[in-house]
Amino acid sequence: MESIKLNDILKLDNLNNVKIRFNLMFAQNWNPIELFKTGDLSTMLEGQYWNYNKNKSYKNGQITVGLVKIKPTEDFWLLFHIGQITKDLNKLNGVGYEYQDLPEYKKYVGRLIIKFKNKAQTMIRNAESVIDDCFVSQILPDTFDNDLFPGYEKVNITWNELQRVLEKDNWKTALQNQKGVYLLTDISNGKMYVGSAYGENMILGRWRAY
Repeated sequence: MESIKLNDILKLDNLNNVKIRFNLMFAQNWNPIELFKTGDLSTMLEGQYWNYNKNKSYKNGQITVGLVKIKPTEDFWLLFHIGQITKDLNKLNGVGYEYQDLPEYKKYVGRLIIKFKNKAQTMIRNAESVIDDCFVSQILPDTFDNDLFPGYEKVNITWNELQRVLEKDNWKTALQNQKGVYLLTDISNGKMYVGSAYGENMILGRWRAY
């Protein structure tokens, strides 16, 4: 079966005027996919239009495509924004541009997942150089959430993710009726702790107590 490329869907013209920004988790203080899940799009867009200390990211009039990596160890990215620069603020080490959303792409935002294997250090790329390597993985029926309960053997989430998913009905249903043993890892030092839950609300009650 022939693969579907990103621009087969977006149909962007004049690719030399388009830049794609691949947004990644940075250390422990910047996790853009979690920002998307919690609805903090304004902070994500600050990152999308951020200039670093020495170089500008874009030029006036350019179209920018924002992709965010879904999981650190996998090559899948979620489309979260397509916009166009309306004003260069001539600012480094901060948000450097004013922009407008391009409404014709709104239906794909938060739904289009692509597969792309990054082989370069720079994460702001000229579309001409990478767009043919961006393959459509799926178009979701609704906005990306990724919070369906994956099964007891496959639960592997961060503390921030745990705080959010414990309020999801499918997680509550699965965990409030299940006792068991689980492993906690302190990512700051690698230490592990084995916990167990057998109380009134089973694993759900134990995890909420944290």
